[in-house]
Amino acid sequence: MSHPQALQLPTVDPSARPEFTDGASCRAWLENVPLANVPEAQRQLLLAIWELNRSGTAATPRLAALEAVREAVHFVQLEQAKRFTHRAAPLLRPEAEAFENTIELWEQMRLAYLRCLEPDDPALRAPRALLVQRALAYGGLRMFHHFRAYREVPPTDWQHLHQVYERAERLGVTDALVKDYLNRDVQASSPRIAYLRAILMGMCNPHELPPRQLTFVAYLLERWAEKVELSEDPVPEGDVPPLVVDLAGMRCAARGPAAGIELRYLDTRRLAKSLRNRIALLRKGESPARLALGEDCVQPSCEQLLAFLVRQWCEARQVRGAERRPVAASAELCTGLPAIHYFVTGKSFRAAGAPHEISAQAGAELETFGHVSHRVAEEQARAAAPAFASEPWRIEDESALGARVARGALAAGRRMGHGQLVALRPADARGFQLAHVRWLMTTESGEITCGLRYLSGVPQGVAVRGSGVNAADESYVQAIALGAVPALKAPPTLVLPAGWFKPRRVIEVLLRRAVRVRLLEAHERGADFERVTFELLEG
Repeated sequence: MSHPQALQLPTVDPSARPEFTDGASCRAWLENVPLANVPEAQRQLLLAIWELNRSGTAATPRLAALEAVREAVHFVQLEQAKRFTHRAAPLLRPEAEAFENTIELWEQMRLAYLRCLEPDDPALRAPRALLVQRALAYGGLRMFHHFRAYREVPPTDWQHLHQVYERAERLGVTDALVKDYLNRDVQASSPRIAYLRAILMGMCNPHELPPRQLTFVAYLLERWAEKVELSEDPVPEGDVPPLVVDLAGMRCAARGPAAGIELRYLDTRRLAKSLRNRIALLRKGESPARLALGEDCVQPSCEQLLAFLVRQWCEARQVRGAERRPVAASAELCTGLPAIHYFVTGKSFRAAGAPHEISAQAGAELETFGHVSHRVAEEQARAAAPAFASEPWRIEDESALGARVARGALAAGRRMGHGQLVALRPADARGFQLAHVRWLMTTESGEITCGLRYLSGVPQGVAVRGSGVNAADESYVQAIALGAVPALKAPPTLVLPAGWFKPRRVIEVLLRRAVRVRLLEAHERGADFERVTFELLEG
């Protein structure tokens, strides 16, 4: 089955004047590209490859030019990606521009290699596997940088990826080995490996992973994607539903009932065995480096991530401990400990010992009458109230453990970050509940969607500061106490600003009176908070 839309290429324009037309002219042109000025270098590369794609340059010199420019493109792209990776949503304008230019340059590289497949050039019959591998790799890189920016991958990107792989099948080159020297670790690749790297990255719930873990998964897939096979026949995996992809579809692979017209089944048994063997060895004390997991992979996070990948790639979708139910309800949401403290307590925070500031009118009434009138007192209170505002969000589904919430593309509000602390109050609830952002995505339409994980316990606003002689002059800052939940065997905890936790650190907690507590263990750490257990100290 042919999918011609995958090879819909820019129209050849006789007036196109590319900056280079072969390997030698490309290398000469690159000598004048200011690679130290990354945005400008990206701009020049994007325009040059766009112009090359519009030209009638023959396929053989075109391929030589593309192979010559690849290293510069990768350097510039990875440097420019630092401007939008792991940024809060929505992206600021400079961040969004860097993202759009990066995505477009990957697309132009993808189209450039596909253009080399267009003519029936006998000289290019041997490198057809390389051409398809490169096109699939650049399609995967385009998706990967959507994940790095917590952006939704357009369905057409999946469609194009599937269509190009189907072209590799028709050419009979899916398993033909080629070299990709820009890989970090393993240079041997093939169209099948490049395709499966993109598929497995899309399956690992990438919008939940912080950037370090996302990069680590990409590194692992250089070596491990080849462990997955593709076939037209179902794979026997016991009670595990088949992992299937429709090459005529617009979605990533998924486990479940097969539906589609160009189905391919993924066999992950070798991959599962490799992952589980490494998990077992890590639990026995083997170092990650000796297991080919990289020098920068540390325990216990390495083992936890591998177990997460086994669940995403090799197992049936787990039944939630508390199933989500569809909801169409409005809610208030606020972010940041100061604002959360304000909405939980219903009053503004004043550090203990700080002097009250009064207006000139209140001071005059005190001096004249010995008290402040009710009207002036109300005005004083309104003036002293902080400028905190909750935001309207929509709850799309919810369970006892969390919720999926969304904010419209045109709705005003604060930027949302991965791992951020929030407080949510549904329209029919009396109080706020604390949660943190477990995953984050901006849709194609600009809507922000978050997966929230609730923090168990009823929140209560408290104030905290260090203890001891050196902390005597410290001011209290806002924190939240969460009560115990016996049904979940959850102890009482404190939610502190990020950076406060140190094992066995003693701090003062102020509610009705000041008490001293010793911090025991950090149960959760987010971008702007730490949730810790504690013990009460006498005296």
